[in-house]
Amino acid sequence: MRILFVTPYVPSLIRVRPYNLIKHLSRRHDITLVALMQGDPSEEDAVEEMRSYCEKVYLLPVSKWKALVSCGVNLFGRAPLQAAYTFTQSGRRFILQVAESGQFDLVHVEHIRGAHLVLGIKGIPRVFDSVDCITRLIKQRLRDERALTGRLLNREELFKMRNYEPRIASLFDGIVMTTERDRRVLGHLIRRLEARKDSAERVHVVRNGVDHEYFKPMEGNLQKDTVVFSGKMGYYPNAAAVLRFYQEAFPLIRRENPRARFKIVGSNPPEAVRRLSSDPSVEVTGYVDDIRPHISSAGVVVCPMTVGVGIQNKMLEAMSMEKPVVASSVASRGIPDAVDGRHLMLADTPEETAGCVLDIMRNYRHGVLIGKSSRRLVTENYSWESVIRVLEGIYNSVFYEYKHNSARAA
Repeated sequence: MRILFVTPYVPSLIRVRPYNLIKHLSRRHDITLVALMQGDPSEEDAVEEMRSYCEKVYLLPVSKWKALVSCGVNLFGRAPLQAAYTFTQSGRRFILQVAESGQFDLVHVEHIRGAHLVLGIKGIPRVFDSVDCITRLIKQRLRDERALTGRLLNREELFKMRNYEPRIASLFDGIVMTTERDRRVLGHLIRRLEARKDSAERVHVVRNGVDHEYFKPMEGNLQKDTVVFSGKMGYYPNAAAVLRFYQEAFPLIRRENPRARFKIVGSNPPEAVRRLSSDPSVEVTGYVDDIRPHISSAGVVVCPMTVGVGIQNKMLEAMSMEKPVVASSVASRGIPDAVDGRHLMLADTPEETAGCVLDIMRNYRHGVLIGKSSRRLVTENYSWESVIRVLEGIYNSVFYEYKHNSARAA
């Protein structure tokens, strides 16, 4: 197939889902990528790598100033800020020109921020990779938010998103998401709006995978008393999880093990997270070229999410590297076949989290056994090759149904 792939950011090892989808799809399909550039330090190298997988790569710079103006204009409008951030008429016109000149068999667009960019394309079947149900994510965030201003903004965003998300999704010929729970929620939202009777049945699960050859156990300097959290720190749920862990669970760990250290690895940490580095027992790395040595050195990896949907890639990566993971129920929902005590350790309260971390610090052998079991799980059930086979099946179904319906209408 000739596929036009549109993303609201540059696919990279940070934006791991589109990066791996394109990498593996390119082995059997011709990919043209149109990506918005956000100004992230990893984008330059990522663009060069994308060029090695794609026939053509087009980049559309996003002005943060214009994006903020767009959000301000739409603050009291109908569009949620998540989508308004990337509203660009010139971007839509450019993508339409690319679509009309390329003889594409299918359009694949990622995320609610990208969906509106391809709505002008006609005559080509379109697949929307929603990734997660954003309505569900905002609802969780609203429950977690304590500040009055944050609660008001999230309440307004939730009101808009629960209408915008299903309405936009219903305009596509196929919709994919990372988990069954997200699929059910978005399907319900679409049926509630009754935007298109068969749209809810067009929502499919295409879960995330992990490159288990890239994320494999490494020889190195194991620091048994170091707890690591990895992820995009500019993403609110990650920052919120880090702050809560530091404030509530980490003191309990330090009380029992004064040697314990907390390392926070990931790009764009907010000021509240950066301030944690004033504590000698905490390291905030910011952006790193290669996350693997940091994961490899960890005695324990934590994923204490209180807000989250979809599959936590950070968990799959750590598990693939045979690291013992202590995770909340929210974080582990996207990996339903992971068994507590065998593939990971579940902990939802600060006391449970501290207890699990300390247990692994004291019992090294226990952590090793969990790590080995977790790698077996992800290599067997979460390979990108298996993910691509599912996605290709959806592509084929969407393509032939679209052609059939077009022929009937002619």
